[in-house]
Amino acid sequence: MVDKPWSLSDEQRAETVTRVAQNIESLAFSRGVDIKDAEARTIAADVEKKAYTVATVEATTTTGFRPHDEVLKSYARKLAALVLDKVQATNGKDQEAGARTDSTELDLAGDREFLTAESASEALAPLLAQGSAITKVKFSTKSFGRDAAEVAARAVANVAASLEHADLSDIIAGRPEAEALEAMRIISGALSQVQLRSLNLSDNALGEKGVRACAAAISGQVGLQRLAFQNVGCSIRACQAVAELVQNSGELRALHLYNNMSDNEGAIAIAQILSRAPLMEDFRMASSRVGGEGGIALAQGLSAGSSLVKLDLSDNPMTAEVAPALAETLRGHEELQVLNLNDVALGDEGIESIAEALPANLVELHLALNEVTAEGAANLAVALARLNRLQVLSLRENELENDGAIAIAQALTHLPQLRTLDLAQNQIGRLGAVALAKAVAGAANLERFDLDENQISEGGIDQIQDILEKAGLSKTLSLEDNDADADEEGDEGEEEGEEKGGADVDDLADALANKATL
Repeated sequence: MVDKPWSLSDEQRAETVTRVAQNIESLAFSRGVDIKDAEARTIAADVEKKAYTVATVEATTTTGFRPHDEVLKSYARKLAALVLDKVQATNGKDQEAGARTDSTELDLAGDREFLTAESASEALAPLLAQGSAITKVKFSTKSFGRDAAEVAARAVANVAASLEHADLSDIIAGRPEAEALEAMRIISGALSQVQLRSLNLSDNALGEKGVRACAAAISGQVGLQRLAFQNVGCSIRACQAVAELVQNSGELRALHLYNNMSDNEGAIAIAQILSRAPLMEDFRMASSRVGGEGGIALAQGLSAGSSLVKLDLSDNPMTAEVAPALAETLRGHEELQVLNLNDVALGDEGIESIAEALPANLVELHLALNEVTAEGAANLAVALARLNRLQVLSLRENELENDGAIAIAQALTHLPQLRTLDLAQNQIGRLGAVALAKAVAGAANLERFDLDENQISEGGIDQIQDILEKAGLSKTLSLEDNDADADEEGDEGEEEGEEKGGADVDDLADALANKATL
């Protein structure tokens, strides 16, 4: 590393602007776009300023400064990318979302940019204007350092009386840790004077230190309804910090955590917030390494209320251990519409417990990657017959095989509003697939029927396509990558396959009929 920061002289930057302006005119002409000299010059000055800011930030590391040549290449690459973006925009006009005219909302999301004090003042001008009454801000994709954060703090203070929603997701990308934390502290300090209804801190590399840097924006909120910490490095200690800071959760209706490393202890900490949030409607803690113990704690925390509309615990290794507690919680949330339990390793045992507790108002049910076999499918099918509002059913990547598919098929006739059925990668052969096709043939609202990567023979594929074509649903079908030779024995006769189910099929049919009339 070198011992002084990278920079260019004013003369060098001015010469760069001149050359870039010429290139813009040439590129525009070749694309049939009319850009005048003055406009090209303005665009060139703008993109050079952004590229120079990016290079200046990237020149600094935690241990010193990058070599001049390395930073210069970064500067040139950013310049080229920005020029192409500008020329491709219609007539060279900036199409960023920040140009919206809605007087109650400022959305900066668009091209990535490292903001300086000057560029932050320009971007946040609607917030800084006298008499501004903006209620919602989104700073995403703009990276704030100390100087830009100071401007943002003044802007937030200026609209403190009207601001209700603050989206601070992805606002410190590329900044050294110390500067990033300081920027979060500065902006959060300004938000402490605002009574927010929603706060989004997702997609920032926070960790525990970052969460605590946002303390001022979190701890004083008494009417906060929506809070998000998605993809922020929310480790065990970070989750504990969140639980410590979010004490006023009586009005909280949505809490989202995703793609973190929370584990059981982190989930237990988050469960403390849930136990103080009786109005919770939308909870997500997906892809967070939560096991059975943590899942049970979350389920118990959610029992504090009865208002859940959406619940997403997907991609966590909770296993069947969580099923009894979760089932008990589901029974208390009769208005639940969306349940996502993809990839939580429930197995047949867990599916049986969950199936019995599914609320009747469910609209979407996601149970992919749960090692469900025909046994679990039979239990699930009985429950599905009660869910006459169901529109989306995903059992992707399980182990249903023909018997499981036939069981599910019998339940489908009780789902008049079904729009999406995903049974891809389930080792389903011709018999099961044909049973499913016959069952959905009467589904007037069907939009997608996915049987990709199963074991359906060529004869079965032809038969399924014929059934759906006659029903006017052929465009809904997806049958890619089936192993056409894997189920040749299924072509010997459908009757033989149906006999294979024997009394079990008859028992299931009786159970479905009874459940459907409850």
